[in-house]
Amino acid sequence: MKSVDKPEEAPLNALVQKDVGADLAWVSRSVEAAFSAMVNGPVAPAVPAATIGERLSRIDLSAGKGLQSAVDEAASLMADGDLLSAHARCFGYFNPTPAWPGVVADLLSAVRNPQLCVVSHAPASVMMERKLIAWLNEALGFPATATGHFTSGGSEANATGLQVALARLFPGYDADGAAALPGPARLYASADSHLAWIKLARAAGLGRNAVSLIPTDGSGRLDPDALRRAISDDRAAGAAPVMIAATAGTTNAGLIDPLHACADIAAETGLHLHVDAAWAGALIVDETRRPLLDGIERADSVTVDAHKWLAVPMGAGMVFVRDAEALSRAFAVATSYMPAGDGVDAYVTSYQWSRRFIGLRLWMTLRTIGVAGYRAMFDRQFALADALRDGLTARGWNIRNASPLPVVLFEDPDGRESAALAAWLEADGQAWLGHVVFEGRTALRACITSYLTGPDDIEVLLDRLDAARAAVQPASR
Repeated sequence: MKSVDKPEEAPLNALVQKDVGADLAWVSRSVEAAFSAMVNGPVAPAVPAATIGERLSRIDLSAGKGLQSAVDEAASLMADGDLLSAHARCFGYFNPTPAWPGVVADLLSAVRNPQLCVVSHAPASVMMERKLIAWLNEALGFPATATGHFTSGGSEANATGLQVALARLFPGYDADGAAALPGPARLYASADSHLAWIKLARAAGLGRNAVSLIPTDGSGRLDPDALRRAISDDRAAGAAPVMIAATAGTTNAGLIDPLHACADIAAETGLHLHVDAAWAGALIVDETRRPLLDGIERADSVTVDAHKWLAVPMGAGMVFVRDAEALSRAFAVATSYMPAGDGVDAYVTSYQWSRRFIGLRLWMTLRTIGVAGYRAMFDRQFALADALRDGLTARGWNIRNASPLPVVLFEDPDGRESAALAAWLEADGQAWLGHVVFEGRTALRACITSYLTGPDDIEVLLDRLDAARAAVQPASR
């Protein structure tokens, strides 16, 4: 190895590990401070974005300052300027506190940096991910022949489901794209679904008009009768229906579309059924709550994000596919610079080519706490959601949704605007809520998905909501 002791090469020494213990000890101060802040610190940023921008403007990126100083600088900027979405009282997101085993997994994966695009490059890492996917496919209720892989997130997983649907239903799609369809493509999702579907339709070359948003039944769930009519009308008009995208755990209100009805319609019409269970799909690991997702086993493909309710660091989506051959057909490619694989390597069955060991985050967490640990986490979060509903009702708030999941939508009965109440809470800094439009009216939304959240946090939220209601005037005044 070339020496790096010449003066002009001295900066390269910083790239070479010399004392892992000392470096990690330095980093651990920031890590411990971050975890402490998730319980005791403010949720909202302490420093205005404009001030953060001024601080950044003074940084000369061309000049190195050493690892420890760089760590302190980045940690300070993030601590001062970012919403702490991992906080025990950040109730506005589905991206909760990352579990410590998954954080450690990221460090181990980053150090070894395996390349998972082909099994021969990293057989241990690839087979660990495949074992996880097979285990989860079984929990999902899919056959042993089903497949799947880890993705960058729910959008990539949903995009994979769309590509599989097109490859399954239109044999020439892999070569000719949209030209292989007999008419304009249509995919169907609830009006309350995640609208990433619009972006995905554009990216697939199908266009915005390919997405047909089906009305809900008045309670936030897709209306099967409206779905059936839309498919019939589109076919009569010469369109080419492709896929039903049902949602298991809507972003707005935590509702689960009628999965059996969607599966029946998909079977009747010959469409691909995809279930976007990015958040609520985590319940497949808990057999006591698996019935909440009844019907998901009839899907052709499913999205689940481990970085949501399975509490691993962000960027850990998963897609599960019933028809392995269709997945291969959707992404098949051949090139001389890749070694011979086994036919199901990630680079021929997914969007990504080079890919990191995402699955280690979930592997490490499962191997640390097991299914029993996840079940205990779910038990507490469901109980906390019940306590929040009871507390809100007792204090005169109106509950807006009837979700079986720990997502609570509510509004002020006296007409105070949800956005104004949420803004007051953010400025207060002790809790953070989402505010959404649900069935034509605004509402506050509390998602209870962090393993750090406890009864005291619910009481703090209820007390601060009362304070917000005292401080914010009704819109009619």
